[in-house]
Amino acid sequence: MNGKMGKMLKQVQKMQNEMVKMQEELSKRTLETTSGGGAVRCVVTGGRELQELIIDPSLLEENDVEMLQDLIIAAVNEAMRAAEKMVNDEMGKITGGMGLPPGMI
Repeated sequence: MNGKMGKMLKQVQKMQNEMVKMQEELSKRTLETTSGGGAVRCVVTGGRELQELIIDPSLLEENDVEMLQDLIIAAVNEAMRAAEKMVNDEMGKITGGMGLPPGMI
Protein backbone atom coordinates (compact mmCIF):
# COMPACT_ATOMS: atom_id res chain seq x y z
CA MET A 1 0.00 0.00 0.00
CA ASN A 2 1.45 3.35 -0.98
CA GLY A 3 1.84 6.22 1.47
CA LYS A 4 -1.08 8.23 0.10
CA MET A 5 -3.48 5.29 0.45
CA GLY A 6 -2.25 4.54 3.98
CA LYS A 7 -2.72 8.17 5.00
CA MET A 8 -6.24 8.19 3.58
CA LEU A 9 -7.06 4.96 5.42
CA LYS A 10 -5.86 6.46 8.70
CA GLN A 11 -8.03 9.53 8.12
CA VAL A 12 -11.08 7.34 7.49
CA GLN A 13 -10.39 5.33 10.65
CA LYS A 14 -10.00 8.54 12.66
CA MET A 15 -13.29 9.85 11.27
CA GLN A 16 -15.03 6.56 12.11
CA ASN A 17 -13.72 6.73 15.71
CA GLU A 18 -14.92 10.33 16.03
CA MET A 19 -18.33 9.34 14.66
CA VAL A 20 -18.69 6.51 17.19
CA LYS A 21 -17.77 8.86 20.05
CA MET A 22 -20.20 11.49 18.75
CA GLN A 23 -23.03 8.95 18.44
CA GLU A 24 -22.46 7.90 22.05
CA GLU A 25 -22.53 11.53 23.18
CA LEU A 26 -25.63 12.32 21.13
CA SER A 27 -27.49 9.32 22.53
CA LYS A 28 -27.19 10.99 25.96
CA ARG A 29 -28.50 14.38 24.80
CA THR A 30 -32.20 15.09 25.02
CA LEU A 31 -34.60 17.22 23.03
CA GLU A 32 -38.03 18.38 24.10
CA THR A 33 -40.95 19.17 21.81
CA THR A 34 -44.58 20.04 22.43
CA SER A 35 -47.88 20.06 20.60
CA GLY A 36 -51.28 21.52 21.38
CA GLY A 37 -49.73 24.67 22.79
CA GLY A 38 -47.74 22.65 25.30
CA ALA A 39 -50.54 20.28 26.26
CA VAL A 40 -48.43 17.32 25.16
CA ARG A 41 -44.71 17.35 25.78
CA CYS A 42 -42.20 14.68 24.89
CA VAL A 43 -38.51 14.25 25.49
CA VAL A 44 -36.36 12.10 23.20
CA THR A 45 -32.69 11.28 23.14
CA GLY A 46 -30.31 11.83 20.27
CA GLY A 47 -30.52 8.07 19.93
CA ARG A 48 -34.17 8.57 18.97
CA GLU A 49 -35.62 6.98 22.09
CA LEU A 50 -38.71 8.42 23.72
CA GLN A 51 -37.72 9.19 27.30
CA GLU A 52 -40.73 11.11 28.60
CA LEU A 53 -44.28 11.79 27.52
CA ILE A 54 -46.19 14.35 29.57
CA ILE A 55 -49.89 14.97 28.95
CA ASP A 56 -51.72 17.90 30.50
CA PRO A 57 -54.47 16.30 32.66
CA SER A 58 -57.04 18.72 31.25
CA LEU A 59 -56.80 16.87 27.94
CA LEU A 60 -58.03 13.72 29.64
CA GLU A 61 -61.11 15.53 30.93
CA GLU A 62 -62.15 16.40 27.39
CA ASN A 63 -62.62 12.73 26.46
CA ASP A 64 -61.47 13.44 22.91
CA VAL A 65 -59.25 10.42 22.34
CA GLU A 66 -58.64 11.18 18.67
CA MET A 67 -57.39 14.69 19.45
CA LEU A 68 -55.11 13.34 22.18
CA GLN A 69 -53.72 10.70 19.83
CA ASP A 70 -53.06 13.35 17.16
CA LEU A 71 -51.28 15.60 19.66
CA ILE A 72 -49.10 12.74 20.89
CA ILE A 73 -48.20 11.70 17.35
CA ALA A 74 -47.40 15.30 16.41
CA ALA A 75 -45.15 15.83 19.45
CA VAL A 76 -43.30 12.52 19.01
CA ASN A 77 -42.81 12.99 15.26
CA GLU A 78 -41.48 16.51 15.77
CA ALA A 79 -39.10 15.24 18.45
CA MET A 80 -37.81 12.48 16.18
CA ARG A 81 -37.26 14.96 13.34
CA ALA A 82 -35.41 17.29 15.71
CA ALA A 83 -33.25 14.42 16.99
CA GLU A 84 -32.40 13.34 13.46
CA LYS A 85 -31.50 16.91 12.49
CA MET A 86 -29.30 17.26 15.57
CA VAL A 87 -27.48 14.02 14.78
CA ASN A 88 -27.04 14.92 11.10
CA ASP A 89 -25.78 18.41 11.95
CA GLU A 90 -23.25 17.11 14.47
CA MET A 91 -22.07 14.26 12.24
CA GLY A 92 -21.79 16.70 9.34
CA LYS A 93 -19.17 18.56 11.35
CA ILE A 94 -17.10 15.38 11.51
CA THR A 95 -17.59 14.25 7.93
CA GLY A 96 -16.99 17.74 6.61
CA GLY A 97 -20.11 17.69 4.49
CA MET A 98 -19.03 14.64 2.51
CA GLY A 99 -22.67 14.11 1.64
CA LEU A 100 -22.94 10.60 2.98
CA PRO A 101 -26.29 8.92 2.30
CA PRO A 102 -28.86 8.80 5.12
CA GLY A 103 -28.22 5.94 7.51
CA MET A 104 -24.47 5.99 6.94
CA ILE A 105 -23.94 7.99 10.12
